[in-house]
Amino acid sequence: MTRRRAFTLVEMIIGFSILAGIALIYLIFVRSSTKEMQFSAEHLNAVVLSQKVAEDLIEELALNPYGFETLGVDGASTVEHEVVEGRSIFFSFIEDIRAPYGKIDANVDGAITQQMQPLYDSVDKFKFTVAGQRIAKNGDHEDRNLIQSNIAFKWKSQTGRGEFNTSMQMYSPVTVKKVDLGLAVDQASIDARIPTEVFARPTTTVAEIAADTGENVESILALGRISLVTRDFATSEYYLKRKNEIRKLVLQLENTPAVNLEKQYELRKSIAETWYDIARICYQIVAYLDPQFEVLQAQGKFQTATGSGFNPTTFQQDLMYYRIIYEYFSGSLLQARYYYNTLLKSDLMRYKGGKVQTQLMMKLFDLYRLAAILPTHSSGKMEYRQFLLRVKEFSEGRNPYLYRLATFERGLLDTPDEWLKRYANLEKLNHVIAVRVPVILDFIRTSTVGMITQ
Repeated sequence: MTRRRAFTLVEMIIGFSILAGIALIYLIFVRSSTKEMQFSAEHLNAVVLSQKVAEDLIEELALNPYGFETLGVDGASTVEHEVVEGRSIFFSFIEDIRAPYGKIDANVDGAITQQMQPLYDSVDKFKFTVAGQRIAKNGDHEDRNLIQSNIAFKWKSQTGRGEFNTSMQMYSPVTVKKVDLGLAVDQASIDARIPTEVFARPTTTVAEIAADTGENVESILALGRISLVTRDFATSEYYLKRKNEIRKLVLQLENTPAVNLEKQYELRKSIAETWYDIARICYQIVAYLDPQFEVLQAQGKFQTATGSGFNPTTFQQDLMYYRIIYEYFSGSLLQARYYYNTLLKSDLMRYKGGKVQTQLMMKLFDLYRLAAILPTHSSGKMEYRQFLLRVKEFSEGRNPYLYRLATFERGLLDTPDEWLKRYANLEKLNHVIAVRVPVILDFIRTSTVGMITQ
């Protein structure tokens, strides 16, 4: 027979103590785990918010190399931003929540407000700073095209103060392209043709012609290159061939039903690209010949009819070809701009979507900038201002990146020197198109007439 043994009071106290200890350890573990989980969630939120800011910076710089400036975070910025209530430019265009839909009004929607739960409570504690500056602040060094960006988030948490920092380098080109914008010609081949085709002296050299005529070699070469390059283009089939292509495309466009949006878009795009290609080739000829004209002008050539050694009537015709080539350039540029504009028709854009629309806008920005510096198109700058106004009106509440770019550009146009300084490639083009071309055209008008009449 077995005897049942009861627990003593001491044993019960010890047992309860062990259980209490285990429970306390469990509660501490659970509480600590909860804090750690909460901190992990907050850290993840900071990572996501930081990614959103980084994507905004990338989008801004894709349109505008001075995007950090338009966002107000250029330099070593210490301005503290908040995520909620539209207190930061980075979180004021979040969602279109009120009618009429399709356009965000910053005064009534777009921001993260208390009505947007639980999102509001999960992000209202976050504050952040954004800063960015070019690795090379001035000059033409390639590092000037790189921006060092820093994004720093902080927040109060149950475990203390939370922080998340991220840095990145972003490409934003502002220096002159390291390419020759002039025509790529076989200059040695051109020079070899000069004695025969320009001076009708096939058995002599350029040096011998210079000695016989009392000219110098540089002037003979410059004169010959101008004559042959302009003559080659004028007698080539390139321009006529491209114009015929355009005629066929225009005819197809006229016979394409308006409801066939894919065909309408492709034909208009092909016409615009063909006009642009003509403008590109013609500009390259103009740019290539600019230093040749500089040689002749610097040495005061054609002030008299003596010492030339060439047929002035033939050369005058070659110079007239130069003027025609420039007019082909300017006319083709304006035609390309017109047809790219037609691609922005509302029905075509609804069909193609916003990404294509933005790409077209950026192409038109470049074309309007070029038209604004044409010396023979006096309304170019006014047309650019009108274009920027249209972009602002269209993009307000819909595309903040385009809106800020158009606003920034209109401000730059009030100070033309600063505008050109900001766009190094445009400044380079401006030197040829707006500075040199008028001088060359005046030189052609006055000097070649003098050659004939003297």
